[in-house]
Amino acid sequence: MTTTFETDFYTVEEAAKILHVSVSTIWRWIEAERLRAYRVGPRRIRIKKEDLSSVIQPAKIRKEEMAMWDMKGKGGSVRPMSANQAPDQATAIRKVLALREKILARRGGRLLPGSSADLIKEAREERTAEL
Repeated sequence: MTTTFETDFYTVEEAAKILHVSVSTIWRWIEAERLRAYRVGPRRIRIKKEDLSSVIQPAKIRKEEMAMWDMKGKGGSVRPMSANQAPDQATAIRKVLALREKILARRGGRLLPGSSADLIKEAREERTAEL
C-alpha cells in the first residue's frame, strides 16, 4: 500500500477547517497533547488524518437535556439547572404558590380574567364601586 504525503497529512489550517474549529483551537490541542502533530522541516507542522479522529468524541446527551429539548419544541422555555440552583428554584416555586394563594384569597377564589381588556374593565368597576 502506498501512501502519499498530500492525502495522509493536513496542515493546521486544513485540520481546523475539517473539524470546524479555529486554528487557535488546533494549536491549543497540540500544546495540550490532545492532538498529535508532526514537524516537517524547521517551521512546518502536519497532522495525520488518523490523529484527527482522536479529538472527535461522541456527544453524551443527558436525559434532562433531552427533556429540555422536548419542552422547547412545545413552545416552552427551559434551561438546564445546576445542582446548587435546585434549592433556589424550590424556594421560588413555594413563593409563587404562596403569592397565588394570596391573590386567590383577595379575589374571592377567582383567577384573573382571560384578557387584559377584561382586567381593565374589572379594575374600573372596582374603582367606581369605591367612589
